[in-house]
Parts: sequence; C-alpha cells; structure tokens
Amino acid sequence: KIFVEVEKARLTSMMAQIKEAEGNAEEAANLLQEVQVESFGAMERREKTEYILNQMRLVLLKKDYVRTQIISRKLNPKLLETDDFQDLKIRYYEYMVQYWLHEKKYLDASKSYLSIFNTKCVQDDEAKWKPALTAHALYLALAQYDNEQEDMLNKLDELQAKKLDKVPVFQQVIKIFLRKEIVAWPLTDEVEIRAHPVFQDTPHEGGSTRWSMLKKRVVQHNIKVISGYYEQIHTARLCELIGLSEKEAEAELSELVCSKFVAAKIDRPAGTIKFGRRETYTDRLNDWSDSITKMLDLVENTCHMIQKEQMVHAARAKLKAKK
Repeated sequence: KIFVEVEKARLTSMMAQIKEAEGNAEEAANLLQEVQVESFGAMERREKTEYILNQMRLVLLKKDYVRTQIISRKLNPKLLETDDFQDLKIRYYEYMVQYWLHEKKYLDASKSYLSIFNTKCVQDDEAKWKPALTAHALYLALAQYDNEQEDMLNKLDELQAKKLDKVPVFQQVIKIFLRKEIVAWPLTDEVEIRAHPVFQDTPHEGGSTRWSMLKKRVVQHNIKVISGYYEQIHTARLCELIGLSEKEAEAELSELVCSKFVAAKIDRPAGTIKFGRRETYTDRLNDWSDSITKMLDLVENTCHMIQKEQMVHAARAKLKAKK
C-alpha cells in the first residue's frame, strides 16, 4: 500500500473525473475528499497542490463548506508564493473567496483578493489586476468597521494610489469611508459601482445582499461621523441626516452600540440621542488628578519665571549702583 499510494491517488482522481463527467459531482467529491495526499512523500509538490485544489473545487461544488476549510488548511500559503506556483495561488484564493463569502466574512474575502492582486503575473497584466484591486476595495468597504479594516483602507489608499487613479469610481468608494464626512445615499456613481461583479449574482451568489450591506455600511459610517460632531442630537434630525425612518435609525444605532462601534443612549420620551460614554467615578478622579497636576506645573513655572525676573532686576540694580 505504501509503495503504490501515489498510483492509487491518481487512479482515484481519474475515477472522480469519470463520475463528475457523468454529472455526479457529489460522488466524485466523496471519492476524492478522503485521500490524504499531503502525507505522500513520493508525490511532487505541484501535483500534490493541484490534487488538493481539485479536492477543494469538488467539495465546493457539493457546498460542503466545513470540509472546504479543513482541506484549505492542508496547503501552506508560503508555498504558493513561489514563482512556479502563481497560477495555483490564484486558484486557491478564488476558492477561498467562495468560502469566505458563504461565511459572510468580507474582510477575509478582501484579503484573498489582495493576495491575488499581489501575484506577479496579475501585477503585470492590467486586465487582471483591475478586477482584483476593485474587488479588494469593495469587499474591504463591506467589512465590519474595526482597527484592522481601517488600517487596511489607509494602506490601500496610500500604497496603491497610482493604480487607484486608473479606477477613480472605486477610489472614491475608499475615500468615502476614510473621510469624516456624511455620505449621501444613493452614491454618485451608483450605476457603475452596482455593475461590478461583487454586486452581481455571477460569479458569486448574493449580489443584492451585498448591495444592501454597502448601504448599511454607509449608514453606519454616517452615524459614526455624527457621533464625532454631536454630543446630543434630536432623533428626527439624525433621521434627516442619514436618510432613514425613526425605527430604522434606532435599529441601526442599537446594533452599533451593541457591537461597541459607537457609545450612545437613546431617550425616546424626549426624542434625543446622547453620544459618548458615561463617565465613571474613576474617570472623574483621573481627570481631577490630571487637572491638579497641570495647575501645579503652571504654578511652578510661574514661580521660576518670577524668581528669574527678580534676579535679573537685582543684577541691573547692582550695575547701576556701581556706575
């Protein structure tokens, strides 16, 4: 068995191809998914990688996403960075995009597109890097706001500025989420943005869901901007600014507060929203302590300056007396 394990794996692959040709993709996946090629020492690295990618493709066809993740971990991403593995690297990350989109993890999908974009053969071909860069930018915009997402947005805007200039509509989407300004919905270039494959049902299902998510992210961005400029705002005014009904605005704000995106309190009877965290006794004591420290520093500096002036005045008086 040990001496013919590679031959057995190849025969199993051929059998799986026959089953798939007959239209029985599920049986083909069941045949191939159990083959542990990663432990075969006699198989070449490229053949082994292609075999694992074929396993990923077949389990994705039968929508077995748990097994997709298990199989994906058999491949070392560092191995895919070598020059002779560039085509396999692109295939691997395309499969991973399918997995991350099913899991609704847009930040990871964005990272997969960034890996495709950073591949040398993609960088050399404008027809390849444009779709990869724009998909990376859009999925990054769809991702939940956190420090990592904000850092990636800033890096994309700074490091890929020249290439983003060639796709100004998508560059503008990045700028929207970086500026501390309220964004009007619908967006200025809505038709062109919506025509992008990210918001279509091909190659990946759920384009309309992702479009709704983009609107949600724009609303969340607007609320975050408003929370930076207002300490307190009337609910009616907030609804006017973000273009939502009172019920929708409350739902969005509540979700943001629960996810610790912003700190706010809603006063329904008064119809107001108060932004900012409530100060604890410790915070107040710390502020008081800081204020006392600053005041004592100012007093000390003032004393030094008075003493300096007195010494200068005394020295001048002695010089005059000698004259």
